[in-house]
Amino acid sequence: MHPRPNFTVVLRGFDRTEVDALLDKVSRGELNLAGGTVFDFTVVLRGYDREQVNAYLGRLAAPDAADGP
Repeated sequence: MHPRPNFTVVLRGFDRTEVDALLDKVSRGELNLAGGTVFDFTVVLRGYDREQVNAYLGRLAAPDAADGP
């Protein structure tokens, strides 16, 4: 599991509560991001940087190098 980052809070970004709830589910094993699941976060004032969140979720969804051939 990747360490959970401290996302930058920007003027217009993803809803922090929604992102935190998703990451909590992932950390508890209740949700697997493999398979290209798409999430539609609400864009709010003073939310998490969208590029940072998308990049982090992409890393979580990528197959683990240790599982490779």
